[in-house]
Amino acid sequence: MPRTLYSPALSDDVIRALYHEGQRQRMPMTRLADLLLREALGTNVTALIILPDPSPPSPSGKAVA
Repeated sequence: MPRTLYSPALSDDVIRALYHEGQRQRMPMTRLADLLLREALGTNVTALIILPDPSPPSPSGKAVA
């Protein structure tokens, strides 16, 4: 017997914010939403968010400090 799950609708402005932040962090908005909700609810989050380095690479290919 299939189980029916509740799928709440999110506001359009929340969807847009999640989409753009997901693009900025280079992760699907669904994963971002899951991480944010787990953090807000105080649940242990096992996934690690890896943010891209905001500084552009130097022309020589060496890191600039």
